[in-house]
Amino acid sequence: MHTMKTADELIASVDATLGGWREALDSSLSQGNETVALEAAAAADNKKTYLWEDSDLYFKRLATFKPDTYFVKPLAISPLVCAAFGWENVGRDIIKCTHEQCKATLCIKFHPALDKESHANLGAKYLNLLASSHKDVCPFQSFAKRSLKVMERKSKTSNAVIIDVEEENSNEPEGLMDRVESALKCSTVDLYVPPYMLPLCNETERFEDFTGDGSVTKQSVEEGAIKIQKRIEAKGAVGVEMPDVVSTYCREVLSDPNTEMFDKSENCSRDAFMLSAFGWSLCDEDGSAGNVMGVMLKCNLCLSKSILASAAPMNAESPKKKKRRIDTLKEANIKLLESHRAYCPNVSGFARGVSDQSKPGWKVVLSNLKK
Repeated sequence: MHTMKTADELIASVDATLGGWREALDSSLSQGNETVALEAAAAADNKKTYLWEDSDLYFKRLATFKPDTYFVKPLAISPLVCAAFGWENVGRDIIKCTHEQCKATLCIKFHPALDKESHANLGAKYLNLLASSHKDVCPFQSFAKRSLKVMERKSKTSNAVIIDVEEENSNEPEGLMDRVESALKCSTVDLYVPPYMLPLCNETERFEDFTGDGSVTKQSVEEGAIKIQKRIEAKGAVGVEMPDVVSTYCREVLSDPNTEMFDKSENCSRDAFMLSAFGWSLCDEDGSAGNVMGVMLKCNLCLSKSILASAAPMNAESPKKKKRRIDTLKEANIKLLESHRAYCPNVSGFARGVSDQSKPGWKVVLSNLKK
C-alpha cells in the first residue's frame, strides 16, 4: 500500500517532472560535457520560460478556438491539446502553428458517415499529426512528440514506463531520456493531469491533491469562492441549482446525501463555494456586463463564460411578474456543468489517448473536498 504524499512532496514531484521535460527538450545541451551542460541548463531554467510552457501564449491560442469553427472533436484532439501543442484555430476545422518558422496548417474534419471504429482511427491519425506536422525547426514538434509518447506509455503500462533504446533523430545526451521518464514515473501515484498541461494553468493544482486531508483542493476552492462571494453579496443572485448527477454522486459515492461539503466554509455562501468547486471564477474582462446583468463568471480551463443572474431590482413589480422574472432568470442562469465546454476537464476529464480518458474533474475535486 502506497504512503500518501504530502503537498510538499507532490510539489517536489511535479517540479522534478517539469525539470526533466525542460532538460529533455533543451536543444542547447552539449553532448561533449553532459554534467556541465545539465547544470547550466538547470541554472538557466530559473530565468527561462520555454515556449511550450508560456501560459499567456497558450491561453491566447486557446481563445481562438470557437464552437462554430472547431466543433464536436474527440477529447484527444480538443482545443486544450491543440493549443498546448502550438496550434491556433484560423478557420472552420483549420488549425495553424503559431511559431514564425513553422506555420504548418492542418484540416481536422470527420465525415458524418464514419462508423465508431473509423472515427477513432482517424482521430488517432489526427492526434499524431498534431506533433508530426510541425516543421523540424519548430520547438513544438519535439515537445508534442515527446508528450504523446509518454502519454501512450503511461496509458498502456499504467505507470510502468518501458524505456525504448531507439530515439529517432535525437540530439539528446545518452541516458537523458531515461532520467526524464524516470522523473515522470517517480511518484507513487498516477498524475491525473497530463504532464504537458501542468505548467499552463494553476487551476490544475486542485486535481493533483494527494494530501491526506484534501487541504490543497480545499484552499484553492475556498480562495476562489471568497472572491465570488464579495461580488455577489449585493446582487440578489437567484441561486445555483445542483445537477441530479452531482447529488447522486455525493449520496452514493461520497456518503454525503445532504452535500454538506459545500456548507463548511465560514467565509462564503454555499452558492459561491459550489461555483468555485465546479471550476468557475470571477471574470474581470467584462465588468460592465457583469454590473448590469449579474456576475460574470469564467472557467479558466475551457474559457467558457456565463452569468450568475441577478434578481434585483424588482421592488416595483407585481408578485406574478416577480415570479415570472425569477423563473426566466433561472433558465438563463449559469449551470454548474452544462455551462462548461464539452471538452472541459471539469466535466470530461483529460484524454490519455483516443479512446482512453480520465473521470470528470468535478468528481476528483469533490472527492478531495470530502477528505
